[in-house]
Parts: sequence; structure tokens; C-alpha cells
Amino acid sequence: MSSALFDYEWQFLIQMTTRINYCTTYPETCDTFLQQIRTLVPYITGVVFQAARENGRVVLTSPISTEQIDDRSGHDFFIEGKYPHWDEFIMLPYSSVFRQSDIIPPGKWEKTRVFRDVWSPKGMYWGIFISLVHKDVPLAVLGILRDRDSDDFSARDIYIMNTLKDPLERKFYGLLQVRRHSGDPGADRIMKASASYGLTKREAEIVSLVCAGKGSEDMCQVLYITHATLSKHLSNIYAKTKVKNRTQLFALFQ
Repeated sequence: MSSALFDYEWQFLIQMTTRINYCTTYPETCDTFLQQIRTLVPYITGVVFQAARENGRVVLTSPISTEQIDDRSGHDFFIEGKYPHWDEFIMLPYSSVFRQSDIIPPGKWEKTRVFRDVWSPKGMYWGIFISLVHKDVPLAVLGILRDRDSDDFSARDIYIMNTLKDPLERKFYGLLQVRRHSGDPGADRIMKASASYGLTKREAEIVSLVCAGKGSEDMCQVLYITHATLSKHLSNIYAKTKVKNRTQLFALFQ
């Protein structure tokens, strides 16, 4: 399947992954994915949901869509009702890619209530999805959709989505870790103090993770950066705050 992609398409995938890595928030990451993937995999409507597990089931919330709507929660229509066989994919302990047509044949799909009441009124028929799960922790579901007059998503499209699956998993896991830490009452204080030292947003995130007791490996995974990049950020932080190491940095912000 790799031969199905041209060199310029591989180059675009690398650039796309880099742009996603530069994003610092959930909405920005979702918007960047939806805008960029359209170049390689044309679609009509795209949507991303945050995923979590409640009472043994995956719950999808916080929709981000390509459609221009005042209230993005309006895409809640997408997850109304029970999707046939979806649990077989979104309840997996690892990330996966699947097409709607792979889990239920078109002939049966058209007879479901979900298609009749949810997809059909919106003009949607074909769909391909990435279910992001990190070590059995649901993170997000990303989907792009086409109308009935378009072709179904191809094996090439599946290959492209599978290529993006792992970097997207790391990115959304990092966003989850940062979001969890930002719920700490001391996070606002750290962010404000970081601003007073002229630290960038990324540098402030690193300070927050240092104060949370994260090691280098954890910080690189959370922020999806290399050790060399982390060292460069830390050097800049030390220079701006006039400290020499992480212990002094921790003491300064505590």
C-alpha cells in the first residue's frame, strides 16, 4: 500500500504531522487535522469528538466540526442513538481506523434508524473514522464523511488514516495530560507567574509539568517533542528565570 502514495504526499503527511504537533489546544488540533486531511482525503463534512469512558461505555462530547455553525454542540446529532457495531471499534484498548461500510453493509446501513434519522437528513452516507485510545483510555474519535453520490473511502484512504493514527494518539494524549494538570488550582498561578518572566506558552507548559513532578521522558511524550527540543526550552526557561536547574525552577514557582 505504501507505493500508492507519491513522494509529495509523504512530504505533505510529514508537514501535516508537524503542524498538528505545533498546536497547543484541543480546538486548534481538531481544526488543523480537519483542514489538512482534506488535501489528501477529500470529504464533505468532518467532525471530531472528545472521548471518555463512563459506566463501561465510551461517551463522545465536545464536537468540533468543519460546518459553519454558531453552536458546535449542534453536531451532537451525529452521536444520537446506537450505532450498529461501533462498540467493536471504539471500545478497543488501542487506536483503530474503520469505515462505516466495513462494519455494516450499505444495504443494511440504509435500514438503520441512525442512518434514516441522523445521517440521511444531513446528506451523509460514507464515513471513515479514527478512534484514538491510549493504553485503554479513550481520547477522541475523528471522522470525515461523504455524500451518497461520492465514492466510498478507499484502501489508500485507510492507509493514510492509519499513518496518522499513532502521532494523533500521542498528540491527543498529551492534550489530555496538560488539560488534567491545568485543572490543578495552582495551574493559573503558575501560568501567570510564567507570563511575568516572559515565558512563552510552551515554556509555561513545561514549567507546569516540572512543578507536577514529571520527568523528561513523560514531558516529551505529553508535549510530543524530542529530548533535544525539551533541553532547548529548559535552557531558555533557566535564562529567563535566572535559575540553574529544575530543583531551583520548582522552588521558584512554588
